[in-house]
Amino acid sequence: MAYRTLDLTLISAKDLKNVNLFTQMRVYAIITISYDGPRSRQRIAPDRDGGRNPNWNATIHFTIPAGDPGNHLLRILLRADRVLGDRDVGFVQIPLRDIIATPGDTRFVSYQVRRPLSGKPKGVLNFSYKISDPITPPSVYPHLHFVAPPAAAAKLDQEPVIAYPPAEYYAVQQPYGYGAPAMPAGYGYSPAGYGYSQAGYGVSGMGLAAGIVGGAVGGLLIGDMISGGLEAGSGF
Repeated sequence: MAYRTLDLTLISAKDLKNVNLFTQMRVYAIITISYDGPRSRQRIAPDRDGGRNPNWNATIHFTIPAGDPGNHLLRILLRADRVLGDRDVGFVQIPLRDIIATPGDTRFVSYQVRRPLSGKPKGVLNFSYKISDPITPPSVYPHLHFVAPPAAAAKLDQEPVIAYPPAEYYAVQQPYGYGAPAMPAGYGYSPAGYGYSQAGYGVSGMGLAAGIVGGAVGGLLIGDMISGGLEAGSGF
């Protein structure tokens, strides 16, 4: 949706109605746009020294639709800052259509200030404004489009490539016979805690042969001793 920006500088006022009896007025301004109500409300701080002839030279900014504003108004309300309650001094109302009709360079204008209840003129308000040409905001997501990956574009019927390990993934174990893999730290035991050493997996061929030979020799010696005893006892 297109919009315009309105830069408004409140310059000064002159010969305003004095609504204070004993103290000097401290006049401030409240500016609104009628179609937006309280949301457009902006305030310009009071001039504490000017009295009936305040000077502000303060700039405020509005964003307004670029279409036909209809009968909406720019309203400037002047008020006196008082200890016992602020009081209206006067107001200015300008058709928004008149402001939008003059975009471009800054314009300096003066409007009659009118009393709040009677509407009678009392004082003059001086301000300047600048209205921009219609502006179209850029897209929130400029140049947003989808580009399929090359593999997916070439073969849409293939399964997608998994770029992360599946949930039941384990470290690759060593081939059988290479010994138990090293356990991570923190398990509370080492590979030696299994209760047996690597040498305990079996008996070598040399050990087996030595055991067989030793058994045979022992049997022969025992047989010789028994045979010798029998011979001695028999007297042969």
